Amino acid sequence: MRIVGGRDKGRRIKVSRQGIRPTKALVREAIFNIIRKRICDAEILDIFAGSGALGIEAVSRGAKSCVFVEKKPKILLLNIQNLSLMNNTEVIKSDFRAGCRRVKGKKFDVIFLDPPYNRNYVQQTIKLISQYSLLKEDGIIVAEHCTEEEFDVPENLSKIKERSYGDTAVTFIGTKE
Repeated sequence: MRIVGGRDKGRRIKVSRQGIRPTKALVREAIFNIIRKRICDAEILDIFAGSGALGIEAVSRGAKSCVFVEKKPKILLLNIQNLSLMNNTEVIKSDFRAGCRRVKGKKFDVIFLDPPYNRNYVQQTIKLISQYSLLKEDGIIVAEHCTEEEFDVPENLSKIKERSYGDTAVTFIGTKE
């Protein structure tokens, strides 16, 4: 897999052969076209980071920093090292519940969620993001999920837009004004 934009465009990142469904380049490109104005100097949280493709892409495109939450970060740590991103990244080795708890008190401009499909993790994670006030007032959550998966958002958040790419949907969620 390759980074599709920014300083590290074209560089390879490793992906695990099992248990991880990396975000396709087409979907990553579409996501970053939609949120491009929010990335420069942004503080990013990448939950269910896997290989780190979304967070690494954000840093490549000018994000200030990225906190990755990943239960099995071996490949992610290799990618961070290979791309020399140790100075502006942090890896929290835990599941999404403990990871959200550990960043409580911080606020992020962009939060990426790319959990395993059809396990209700999007709903659970958005609830934790709201509960711990992890999203900045003008921030955005980018949730990747199966097109058939439905979820509600807490009252203080709202769905801004949704895009579909085959069996993958991406929902953009922000704070209510």
